[in-house]
Amino acid sequence: MAKPKRVGIYVRISKDRRGQELGVQRQEKACRELCERMGWVVLKVYPENDVSASTTSKRGRPAYAEILRDARDGFIDGVVVHSVDRLTRRISELAGFLEEQREHGFAFATTEGEDTSTANGRMVLTIKGAVAQQESERMSERINISLLQRREQGKPHAGGKRQFGFKEGSCFQELDEAETELIREGHRMLLGRTPRTPGDVVRFWNSRGSSSPQGGAWTIQSVKRVYRSERTGGIVTYKGQGIGDSIYPAPLNREQWEAVQTLLDSRATPAPQGSGKRKHLYSGFLRCGNCGSALRVQWATIQGRTFRRTFCHSGQRGKDGRLGCGKVSRKYVWIEQRLNEMVAAALNARSPQQEETPAEDLTDGIGLVEARIRAFRGRWKDGRMADEDYFDSLSHLREELRTLRTRAATAVVRRSRTESDAVAVWEDDDTDSLERRRAIVATVIDHVDVFSVGRGRRKPPDITSIRVTPASR
Repeated sequence: MAKPKRVGIYVRISKDRRGQELGVQRQEKACRELCERMGWVVLKVYPENDVSASTTSKRGRPAYAEILRDARDGFIDGVVVHSVDRLTRRISELAGFLEEQREHGFAFATTEGEDTSTANGRMVLTIKGAVAQQESERMSERINISLLQRREQGKPHAGGKRQFGFKEGSCFQELDEAETELIREGHRMLLGRTPRTPGDVVRFWNSRGSSSPQGGAWTIQSVKRVYRSERTGGIVTYKGQGIGDSIYPAPLNREQWEAVQTLLDSRATPAPQGSGKRKHLYSGFLRCGNCGSALRVQWATIQGRTFRRTFCHSGQRGKDGRLGCGKVSRKYVWIEQRLNEMVAAALNARSPQQEETPAEDLTDGIGLVEARIRAFRGRWKDGRMADEDYFDSLSHLREELRTLRTRAATAVVRRSRTESDAVAVWEDDDTDSLERRRAIVATVIDHVDVFSVGRGRRKPPDITSIRVTPASR
């Protein structure tokens, strides 16, 4: 092989917390000394500082990709690195590099003296690459075991962005009292006797002058992220799984956090008809008796008279993609009065609810499983239990504990949603009760077909001009 005249030097170091680049500078100096001894001319240096090449790293390496591309295109005709583990710690990546070298014919050298021009030299280089990968994987295993032990001790991960409820720079170990109080008040709003929505929490937090950790106004999604975070409930996680409770204070306890998760999960499913926020009690329930399109409800002013009307919009497409017929237009107040009478009659006709059976007490069961986990953990730490047996038993116990806690949280939500008197709620026509009244309507009425009564009619419409389809119970 001819002596290369345009050599590229690749230098890399995995960790450089101070950013001083001393490691890559030492590698570059050693590589330049090698090129000087061999009479090779250095054309370009490809540095990558604070970049990992391990098997667990998911970050790309732009400089490595660039030097391969330049060697493939003939821009450089030689590659020099300090050692093979600086080039890569993945045996598959090393095999790909050697294949590129064989195909494109560029020179390769390391300061440790590997020779890729012979089969034995390539074998030795491949063995060194396998050893580098094995060392990288062993290091990863040691780090993971250390992290797991810290999590088992109740010490959560201290990195990441600041989270609402915790003091800046405290590594999630100290609470911000004002923010914590907002989180707890929001929890009471969501799970109170009169359950509110995340949107209500958004408006409450914004009215108090609070802002998100990023400095902006609160939104429904940002509020949900606060309550979805395991840190808010003082739960320590490892690889996405909760493994214990934090030894540091948290805005909510585990039971409160899991109750919020059950609530948010239940609201993540498609809402039943009539449960969305609207301005009119029966909007969303009314359909055109002629074409089946959903009817709109709005205020209208005709000849100086202001009233509410419901109508089929000829420019609005329904769920089937067809436009409305525009042949139905009715005064809304008469329809509302008739439907109110039907809902009230249905509520009064229902038999009184029997007293709810007391919910099962899962406290003892949860405590028993937690005690078993602590016992296993003690035996494992004392070396009286093999790693394989410990982690296998621990996974089963954690799944059982998660099931028990979910059942307990569901009972909390169910109790918070129990309404003592549906009739009293129905008779409360205050604006704030509209959503709760619509939920009651959805238990009585599935939908209402509204038919035209013609023009200029002054007598009250006939009851047959609406057709009510009851809700299936």
